[in-house]
Amino acid sequence: MASRGRARGRAGRGAPAPGGGSNGGAAAGPVGGGATAAPAPRGRGRGRGAAAVADTPPTEQLAGMNIQAPAGVRERGNRFATPLFRPENVTDTRGSTGQKIDLLTNYFEINVRDNKPLYQYHVDFNPVVKADSVKLRKALVHRIECLRNRHLFDGMILYCPDRLNETEFVVQKKEGDRVTISMKLTQEVTTSSDQFIQLVNIIFNQIADRHMGLDRIRRDYFNPGKAVVISQHKVELWPGYEFSIRKYSHGVLLGLDVKHKIVRTDTVLSAMNQMVSSGRGGQQENIRRELMGAIVITKYNNKTYRIDDVIFNLSPKDVVQLRSGPISYVDYYKNNYNLTIRDLNQPLLLSIVKTKDPGTGERTEKQIHLVPEVCYMTGLTDAMRSNFRVMQDLAQYTKQDPEKKKRTLEEFRQTVESSTEARDLLQSWGLEVSPAILELDGRKLKPEQILMKNGQPFPCDARKESFDNITRKNFVIQSVDINNDYLIICTSRDVTHSNTFKDTCAKVGPACGINIQANGKVVSINSDRANDFIEAIRSNVTSNTKIVICLVPNDRKDRYDAIKKHCCIEQPIPSQVLVTKNLQPKKAMSVVTKVVLQMNAKLGGELWSINIPMQGVMFVGIDTYHDSGSNKSVGGFVASMNNACTRYFSKTTWQESKQELISQLQTCTREALQQYRKLNNAFPQRVIIFRDGVGDGQLLAVKEIELESIKKALHELPQMPNLVFTVVTKRIQQRFFQKQGNRLNNPGPGSIVDTKVTSDALFDFYLVPQSVGQGTVTPTHYNVLAFETNLQPDHLQQIAFKLCHVYFNWTGTIRVPAVCQYAHKLAFLVGNHLNKDPSPQLANYLYYL
Repeated sequence: MASRGRARGRAGRGAPAPGGGSNGGAAAGPVGGGATAAPAPRGRGRGRGAAAVADTPPTEQLAGMNIQAPAGVRERGNRFATPLFRPENVTDTRGSTGQKIDLLTNYFEINVRDNKPLYQYHVDFNPVVKADSVKLRKALVHRIECLRNRHLFDGMILYCPDRLNETEFVVQKKEGDRVTISMKLTQEVTTSSDQFIQLVNIIFNQIADRHMGLDRIRRDYFNPGKAVVISQHKVELWPGYEFSIRKYSHGVLLGLDVKHKIVRTDTVLSAMNQMVSSGRGGQQENIRRELMGAIVITKYNNKTYRIDDVIFNLSPKDVVQLRSGPISYVDYYKNNYNLTIRDLNQPLLLSIVKTKDPGTGERTEKQIHLVPEVCYMTGLTDAMRSNFRVMQDLAQYTKQDPEKKKRTLEEFRQTVESSTEARDLLQSWGLEVSPAILELDGRKLKPEQILMKNGQPFPCDARKESFDNITRKNFVIQSVDINNDYLIICTSRDVTHSNTFKDTCAKVGPACGINIQANGKVVSINSDRANDFIEAIRSNVTSNTKIVICLVPNDRKDRYDAIKKHCCIEQPIPSQVLVTKNLQPKKAMSVVTKVVLQMNAKLGGELWSINIPMQGVMFVGIDTYHDSGSNKSVGGFVASMNNACTRYFSKTTWQESKQELISQLQTCTREALQQYRKLNNAFPQRVIIFRDGVGDGQLLAVKEIELESIKKALHELPQMPNLVFTVVTKRIQQRFFQKQGNRLNNPGPGSIVDTKVTSDALFDFYLVPQSVGQGTVTPTHYNVLAFETNLQPDHLQQIAFKLCHVYFNWTGTIRVPAVCQYAHKLAFLVGNHLNKDPSPQLANYLYYL
């Protein structure tokens, strides 16, 4: 399988320089190849690792920045802006239920001296200096004595902390020519504006770049000089930080989190050769499939790139045309980085980089060619992730408990304070970082009780909010009568495993309250080829067969895909694929228990529930899956069909590649409402929607497109239901530490934060739904875009926590409401394995578990 070290977007954020060239065809040999000329880059880009031609000026952090957007338009590049998304009918967004707890968070206050504004000037040159000569323009402005080290300049717009007494300056070029620089004040940038926040971020980026010894890799900063080498696993861990300054209800805050960059010590070339020698990738297309989408790093400049293709008809011997003249890749690396390329027949890697012209703002795509021998793999492979020893060794460094994380955060602040240059830079802009991390109040909700058969309550573990012991009870709310009506297909070598599976099912099933016996039909096949499994399913499924179980020798994706496509599309029937190594004696009881629960859920059975004291409510989860190897994205839509949240309806939609927004939500909502009415003899009175997988930059589009599409479907009903629409975000920077005596611990499951690090422009809160055995727990962020209901914020916070308990694949809480996770599983199955809509006959089953 390909490495999981992948990027969501293209590599090469905001830095120029191509090389063009052929997209290439096949060449002789699996790895080697040689061919014609193609351009080559020099890796000097910032941000996400774009490269620049050798004599192209390096891109500065402010390059291309034009903060002042037209009235009413949020500039896409300003990721620190916070448009007003709070529903107009909501005045108080805070809850009150639960026990008060004292917390710290990974934020420092940024104090602004006297709330003094910054000043924005438009800069002109006489004689004219071309707008695309950004490097020259910056050099000339830097010669103005009163501005030295006290300005930010992108080539057109200049910012400084004080109003200038003079606005016209004469400077001299190196050649001796004199240039007059005129500056026109265009506006004062107040501390309450989004422009101010963006400028402060740039200032802190300069501090990290120039005064802390950190290298920027994409949006985060790392210290390769302090890399931890874990030689037994061939990886390095680069320690670093992720930070950003934003405006919150408590003021301007510096959010800081500890990061680690995983860099493998094997080059891409060695990985390619290993693919060939191991038989995993003897063909060029297989090598492409393994590498495409992976993120690599070039250690000679610490820049990252996303691999978009492997070009087998190009090699390091080929010639690139630079502004200074033609040069081969071999000579280029030797002359610029003193690197000797040894394999002259290796193919080249292609990375497609999106760049923005600093003068015109026009975005273009450039092609970057890289030599595999000097590129290193990043992230972890699937095999490494599944290796307990690898993950355990990495966790010693990457999973910091609250005490250690607090010390690491304070070290960052101390490093800034101990640098005279950094301290002077902050003082010149009137900025100061508070000496201690921010304190705030939180609330802890009561542990929940799971509802079993006949409504019998089962208490969750108060510390972990789990209910693992429930499987020892006769707990299942509604069992499907599986009996012996199941079909097992396996190779002749695995018949013994099939008997183990049947016997174990007959033991664990009735103990949980599920009727499954030990005499299901077993069909053995001669090989483990996908076609043999499919033919066996086609020939042996009868009208009495409730579910198909395929026992496979390994987790080959092509076979799994073929089985799922057949059972979800061509011959719709719930199916289970199980790797036989999981049926070893030590694992069998635990694994089969989970499989039997899954089987019951996939067939429409109800495992457990939770008390939600509302009637007539339909909960909806929405998520999107992007397949790096496809030109389409899949939207998953899952809606609850009963008050107990044990039955669901699902539907998928398709949109253009990487498009997060789902365009067919009106149809999905309409069909879900009709199915709800069919099962309940009435339409829902409330529709509560949780939308996962949306970035801050897409909130406006989600509100104007997705939310409006859903409202159109609701308006078709005789009476409009109450509507709540909440965006759920898992990948966030915020961390919370609970003060307990003289120690810091993770806040327990059910902890709520809705003060200080929330935004006045939003109706948002944070929920800690789980406990973690190692490291620091990550909360989940909820941002409410519509709240057309008589519910209170307290109610929504409690509902979100309750719904984290009813995901049937886990006897405990998960990070998001169950409907979100079901939507994710559905979109992943369809996008990664089926590549086509499943049969409507399965829409009322959890077949995607």
